Amino acid sequence: MCSGVSSRALMFSKKLAHLLLGGMLAGAAGQVLGGPAGDNPWEAVARPSSQPPASIGTYTNGCLSGAEQMPLRGEGFQLVRTGRDRHYGHPETVRFLKDFSARVAARDLGRLQIGDMSMARGGPFSYGHRSHQVGLDVDIWYSQDWRAAERPLSAWERDNISAIPLADAGQHRLIRENWDRRIPSILRIAAEDDRVERIFVHPTIKRKMCSLAGSDNEWLRKVRPWWGHNYHFHVRLACPPGETNCKPQRPPRGDPCGPDLDWWFSEEAYAILRAPEEPAPAEEPRPLPEQCARVLGAP
Repeated sequence: MCSGVSSRALMFSKKLAHLLLGGMLAGAAGQVLGGPAGDNPWEAVARPSSQPPASIGTYTNGCLSGAEQMPLRGEGFQLVRTGRDRHYGHPETVRFLKDFSARVAARDLGRLQIGDMSMARGGPFSYGHRSHQVGLDVDIWYSQDWRAAERPLSAWERDNISAIPLADAGQHRLIRENWDRRIPSILRIAAEDDRVERIFVHPTIKRKMCSLAGSDNEWLRKVRPWWGHNYHFHVRLACPPGETNCKPQRPPRGDPCGPDLDWWFSEEAYAILRAPEEPAPAEEPRPLPEQCARVLGAP
């Protein structure tokens, strides 16, 4: 997105900014589902389907069969907010996270705190996310101390510890006292993995990493600025090979640290941040892929 963004794209950005900055995701998800947030059948399913693993649909409108649950703890990682029951993913996602965490640990970069992934059968959430629906998205928290919690966390600790912000979401300002020099190294490990499609970060964090990288910035092509993401980074995997029902995104193009990034610090972007909060307009519910009905009803 750049300063020449279309009016349609600008309206979408404004709407999404209100959702993310105004705490209105729960209501929006209820509209997508066609009913109150508490009527979400995808959140009522407690275990994965017995079908073969498959990511079905798009990252923001789909489901997941044959999911795998991420272990509570392993080499270089621990789960947080486990009470939400959102630590399922495509088996390729679980495999990636174990590989990624082990590489982070091998370089003495600390222990990753893994937050929301997907629900047991994917699908839309009542609150918190529009994506994470096909088992290929995962949020990883920024931590005050990446070496924290070397002992296993209790259930209470997992649900009550907090991430820290690296940027002010309303002002696009880096919180310097929270910045950790290990963050670019951790993100680069993920970005250089061929399985990774995108990594979403706050625009200010992307700008900081571009300034540190200089001309060695090709790895930052996958690292994309997006609203929010000041407390965590969001890793999105590409569709697994051979899965024709999974709908991929277009590869990112252009200068990794060029005009697309500059837009986020333009008057147009700041106008979106300063705009008064407005209710999200009513939407027609989007139908999920037809295979998702079979996923929801499978044993």
